[in-house]
Amino acid sequence: MPAPRKSVAEWFSEPARRFIAIAAGGALGTLARYGVERAVVVSATGFPWATFAVNIAGSLLLGVILTVVAERWPPTRYVRPFAAIGFCSGFTTFSTFMVEAVRRTQLGHPVVAIIYLFASLAAGVTAAWLGILLAHRGPGKLTRLLSTDPDADAGPSGVRPPDLVPTIDTDQRTSP
Repeated sequence: MPAPRKSVAEWFSEPARRFIAIAAGGALGTLARYGVERAVVVSATGFPWATFAVNIAGSLLLGVILTVVAERWPPTRYVRPFAAIGFCSGFTTFSTFMVEAVRRTQLGHPVVAIIYLFASLAAGVTAAWLGILLAHRGPGKLTRLLSTDPDADAGPSGVRPPDLVPTIDTDQRTSP
């Protein structure tokens, strides 16, 4: 009688399985970034659209993944290491972002470098925020939230749900 086959859990320890999940996600993220960078050709002095696009898309994706994993899905051992730590980290790139900004300055295009730095920061934070909102509210509710109609997100009762970000009531300040 042949010996029973071992499962993956029997072959590798828990830390090793997490490491494998991170490495697999990182490999896929890196390959995805490489594909985008091959598809979007940019001159050495122009705006680095490929890196900008992957960093913004990665920020949005990370906002969605971390919110969904933390708030909606049952506890799991491998989704966060694979998707957030592995894929998103392999897909986005801070080092290339910095080198591209410095390189543009060295080539005599500091305005492009400064616009790139500030646009990346603003768009990355905005994309992460939208990813969190998207995960909380779903695509339909997010569209209504971003509309200019103040009652667009009101439910059937006409009551708007509470905002996700707390606001400070400046009329309630106390004096020392």
